[in-house]
Amino acid sequence: MNLYLEVENFYKEFPGIFLLGLNSVSKKNKIYISHRHFIQDYALKGLISPGIVHLKDVNALDDNRNIIKRLHSKGFNFTAQDVEPGMTIEDYERFSTTRMIDGKTFEFIEFYFTWGQRDYDILKNKYSNFNTEFILSGSPKIDFLKSIKIDDRQKKIFKDKLGIKKKIILFPTSIGFPIGIRRMADWIHSWKKGKSLKEKLKIEEDFFSGFKESTENLQQLINLIRYLESDLDGYEIIIKSHPDEKIEDWKKLIDIKSDKIHYIDNISVQELMIYSDIIIQNGSSIVFDALILNKPIITYEPIEFTNSYNKDFPNSFGKKFKDKEAVKKYIKSEKFEFLANKESIAQLKNRLKNFVDENNSLSHINDAWNKILKQKKNNSKDYFKTDSFILWKKLKKLIKKYLNYFVKLDKDEGILDRKFPNINIEYVNRLHEILCIKNPQYKSIKIKKIDDKILELKVK
Repeated sequence: MNLYLEVENFYKEFPGIFLLGLNSVSKKNKIYISHRHFIQDYALKGLISPGIVHLKDVNALDDNRNIIKRLHSKGFNFTAQDVEPGMTIEDYERFSTTRMIDGKTFEFIEFYFTWGQRDYDILKNKYSNFNTEFILSGSPKIDFLKSIKIDDRQKKIFKDKLGIKKKIILFPTSIGFPIGIRRMADWIHSWKKGKSLKEKLKIEEDFFSGFKESTENLQQLINLIRYLESDLDGYEIIIKSHPDEKIEDWKKLIDIKSDKIHYIDNISVQELMIYSDIIIQNGSSIVFDALILNKPIITYEPIEFTNSYNKDFPNSFGKKFKDKEAVKKYIKSEKFEFLANKESIAQLKNRLKNFVDENNSLSHINDAWNKILKQKKNNSKDYFKTDSFILWKKLKKLIKKYLNYFVKLDKDEGILDRKFPNINIEYVNRLHEILCIKNPQYKSIKIKKIDDKILELKVK
């Protein structure tokens, strides 16, 4: 039986899902990794055989739920883990309602995998009227970080490829509103949908207040980056744009020519952290990855937010600074402190099972999938019949390229293409090579890009 694994933000979610796929593929089961849009499209057209679809969230909007209902009737099985677990959010009860609404999609989900004890307890109680089995598993994303083993040679190869000669300061951006790829009107409209007039007015008030503060925070961050670039020997800077931001916008905003600043959006932030020497963040969930990798964390808080509900927890980790001069002085000293109070660590353990737990999430997920496979009586042959469909897509692309030779056409890259660009097989192969160091059994797995946005994993 085929297993179909969803990814939405490729360079954010792919590493963990890729590891899960490598760990789950067998002679009986091929793995296909793609965006939800393509998996659902191919399934509805009958181009792929019924199998297990691992959802990237429990989207309960009517359009998505109706598609899942149709596919369930065709023999597809569903499991899920939300790639946005609300790690930085204090009120997870409210957050989960925003993400899952009434939870009706759970009707078709056999197993749901939680990140930690907190979401396990809340979701299991909240959606107990469904037959979904909730499993306290942890996240493949964290297992990916623990599965990487690099040496000085690999670090040099990585830095040489990017043209970096010095130590690395990584800025994983998470500014949001002012420079997000989603239009401001769409953001605020989505939050107000289905709310009462009183609730809508409060949402608007909070939104515009946060927008002003985020814009000021953006200005302070730009100033910090320029300041460090101008007078910090021994370091170079990587700016890794958030999936909801364009790296081109950061180039325009920083607006200086420098060999010491590298703008990257085609490598996962987890991989960049592995090779970096210092992480500078403000309210980002990336701080938890940095803790696992034992990287020095600088939390830069130049302003105080009126509503800091998603910043307080991540900003309780790392060395805190409010001005750029103190940041530079601290980096120059190279006397880095790994700071985290006991209360924050206890909360993190509650929210993230495999933060310290040696039992990884992969075995929990595989056990659940094996239960489905044993119950499923599948005598028909598995297939992924996309040859003619892909041929037509390639033909359309050639026609467009031919026309563009004579008439300059506007690029029609949308949000989907930005979040899930065409798969870079060289990047995937490099990731595979790195994971094979600690897990040599993965060498027996053949990886093939069967379309621009579909990856196949199978045993050689």
